[in-house]
Amino acid sequence: MPNLEDDLNPDTWIGLSFPLGRSDSGFFPQTQTFREQANSNLKNLLLTIPGERVGINIDFGSHLHHLLFEPMTEDLSNKIEETISEAVSRWTPYIDLKEINVKMDNRDYHAVSVEIKYSITGDDTQIDSIVLDLEDESFASGY
Repeated sequence: MPNLEDDLNPDTWIGLSFPLGRSDSGFFPQTQTFREQANSNLKNLLLTIPGERVGINIDFGSHLHHLLFEPMTEDLSNKIEETISEAVSRWTPYIDLKEINVKMDNRDYHAVSVEIKYSITGDDTQIDSIVLDLEDESFASGY
């Protein structure tokens, strides 16, 4: 885990922000705080399909894409929560999941929204959150 004191130094870049693209600060957008990097890492983890990434960690990612065409039942909500929890505990142990809220829209059977509230291990003073809109287009575009 990076040193959280690096967050105080405006000249220190922690890592890359996803999705990759051009930025004003260089070739790729970068993060300046550990909290920003954790947010980016969490999104990247959950939207990456295992086997999609080349290199040493070919199992990196989550199996959320397998759930895209499952029937919208209460069981689906549980499967989504389990899939997220398993991926986070394996690949980003510095993230403490606080709450996972799965919302299924009865009018749009092709969309599920997942709000994930989390904190950084050792710092429960701030709860951050991300929202993933799980649709077949989400995985096609990457974000």
